Amino acid sequence: MKIGVDVDATITAYPAFFSAFTAAMAAAGHEIHVITNRVPGTEAFVAELLAQHGITYHVIHITRDKAAYIMAEGISVLFDDMDEYFATLPESVAVFKVRQHYNFDFGEQKWLCSSKTTKLVE
Repeated sequence: MKIGVDVDATITAYPAFFSAFTAAMAAAGHEIHVITNRVPGTEAFVAELLAQHGITYHVIHITRDKAAYIMAEGISVLFDDMDEYFATLPESVAVFKVRQHYNFDFGEQKWLCSSKTTKLVE
């Protein structure tokens, strides 16, 4: 299985979880793709950040079009905090949305849409 994980507000929000998770998944033979929308050419900086958090990975990919990369690479699981990166993915891709103050109303206890392409279903 190929697993995609975002950096900002995902790995950086829960580094202990993603350190343990990526290590366990890689040890079980799964491929970890770190997919982030950062400035192109900053892979070395991202690698350093991942090392600081103890993240196990196989690929770092910087892109604005995460959905296209996910489909092209056959990634079947994604962890991300922004709807715009996974709203168009097919049902076959499992998506785990990471809660943040801008995508979840903790007072009302409900999800918020973080892009124009997503409709909130109640």
